[in-house]
Parts: sequence; structure tokens; C-alpha cells
Amino acid sequence: MADKPASERTEKPTPEHLKKAREKGQIPESKEVSSAVMMGALFVAMVLMGGRFFGWMTEQVIEGLSLSPAGPMNGGDFAHLLQVRGKECLLLLGPFLATVAGASMFSSVVVGGLVFSPKAIRLNWGNISPINGMKRLLSLRSVVQLLISIVKLAVILAITWSYMGDHFNELFLLQWTTPQAILYGIGRLLFGLVARITVALVLIALADLLYQRWNYTKQLRMTRQEVKEERKQQETSPETKGRIRALQIAAMRKRMLQDVPTADVVITNPTHYAVALRYDAENMDAPQVVAKGADFLCEKIKEIANEHGVQIVEKPELARALYATVEVGQGIPNTLFVAVAEVLAMIYRLRK
Repeated sequence: MADKPASERTEKPTPEHLKKAREKGQIPESKEVSSAVMMGALFVAMVLMGGRFFGWMTEQVIEGLSLSPAGPMNGGDFAHLLQVRGKECLLLLGPFLATVAGASMFSSVVVGGLVFSPKAIRLNWGNISPINGMKRLLSLRSVVQLLISIVKLAVILAITWSYMGDHFNELFLLQWTTPQAILYGIGRLLFGLVARITVALVLIALADLLYQRWNYTKQLRMTRQEVKEERKQQETSPETKGRIRALQIAAMRKRMLQDVPTADVVITNPTHYAVALRYDAENMDAPQVVAKGADFLCEKIKEIANEHGVQIVEKPELARALYATVEVGQGIPNTLFVAVAEVLAMIYRLRK
């Protein structure tokens, strides 16, 4: 498809074409969505667990600045202290890291959906070609991505500069407060800054997501000839033929079951086969099979016959013979005429 001029690729990609692209690992991607989701996850983690972390940090700072240590500390005691504090820090930071990592994986699913493609991880020499790399570097997508990165950086710097400027006096006065107040003040300022940056990144991500989806569809556009060839392949594929055949059989069964109420008699096996017969002496040379079925269809035919008052007669050998030799809509053969005539005569007598 890539060798076709863009002017010829005017048709939207078909569902089958999109499916093949996904199988190759070609899905819409947005780095900005990943950044926004990760920043949002960090913000949520700060809301839920930030107080506990800053409380622990405050305890460590106060203990570290204490002028009254519990006692002399040698090298072994110091190593043990580092080990204990390291474990505590890891336990506190673990939820933060797990949240950000989970958000990173979730962001990929949000943009392109969950997909695993063995083809995408195969070595493709075209991907490491310097010429192809230069083409990708100078492509419209790369230029747009660069512009978005510049805009994102400028927005983050502007938000940080404005926010810190508005809170400069508050930050400056923290030096005259207690260590606990300093950490609390820094945490509160950091929380407000992260919240503002998160909102900005979400807005940028939404714009980038719209562009990436539009560009993804554009890159997969097809020529009219490709659409015609794909439609032709689908019409001649075994899967399509199988679906058409299944639909035809379903329609035939539906029409057949609709004719059961018009039958004069239903001859059964009694549990495996059922054959519905109708006979019009003025218009038919021989009784005709209007419906037949085995197992499930057998039960369905008997059910409809009971609902409409059609007589059901158990004749196992005759039912098997009719089922095996006569198709729906055909008259019975001469070899079965006598046996069927006896059944019909009995039905007519019962009606009188």
C-alpha cells in the first residue's frame, strides 16, 4: 500500500484492512496520552498516599537533625539503619511506582487497544535502514510530534514559572519555620503544581489523540482497486462461502418449519427423525415432504405439529426411509407409496 501515491489512496480502510494492520502491530500510538495518564496516576497516588510519605520524610528529617542521638553508632549500626530506612522507603514508594507502571501499560490499551502481534517483534531490516530512518525523521508525523513536544515543554515551564512566582513569598518564608512545616509546605506546593501540569497534559493528550487517530486512518487509506480486490477475495474465500451456506440453510429451515402446520401428518422415528407429509389429491400426483429433520429439528417439528393439531404417527422404518430418500418439496417414491397411503387413510378416518 505504501508504494501507491497518496492521491490514489482515497478510500477509508475496511474492517478487514484494519484487522490485518493490527495483526502486524500497526496501532495508533500517542506518547502524550501515556504522559498524561502517568502524570494523572502520580497525582492520584499523591492524593491517596502522599500524606503518609511526607509524614515519614518528616520523621526522618527530624530524627536526622536531632542533637540527642540515642547512643554511639558504629559502622554496623549505620549499615543496619540504612537497610531499615531503605526498606521503609521502598514500601512507601512501591505503590507510587506500581501505579505509574500500571498507568503506562493502561495508556497503550486506551489508545490502540490490547493487541499482541508476533509479526511486530520480528526483525525487519527495513526498520533499521538509514534511508528509511531518515524518511521517518522527516515525515509529517515526526514534525508534528516535535511541535507537540515543544509546546508541551513550553506549557510545563510556563505553568511552573507562574505557579512558583505566585508562591515565591510562601516558599521563601519556609526557611524560618520548623522542618516539619518546611516539608509540609513543599509537599503542598508540589501537589498544586502536579495538579496544574496534569490538567495541561490531559488537554494536550486529547489533541494529540485526535491527531494520531486521524493520521492512523490516513496512513491506512486504500485505493479503489484495493477495496475491489479485497471484496472479491472475501466473496470467494471459504469462510465467506461457509457463512453464506449457513445463512441459506438457516433460511431454508425457517421456511420448512413454517410449512409444518400445513402438513396432514408427521411420521416419526419417534425420537431421531420426523417427516411432515402433505397430500392434495387434486393438485399432487403423490404426497410431498414439506419438512423433515433429525434430533433437534425432529423435536421442533413435533412441537409445531402439536401446537397446530397435526397428527403425529410413529412409524420408525417409514420415517427413516422417507428421511433418507426424499428431499423437502419432493413427492414420495413409488416404493413408499403404499406405506404412506395406509398412514394417510388412517388419518382421514380419524378426522371423520
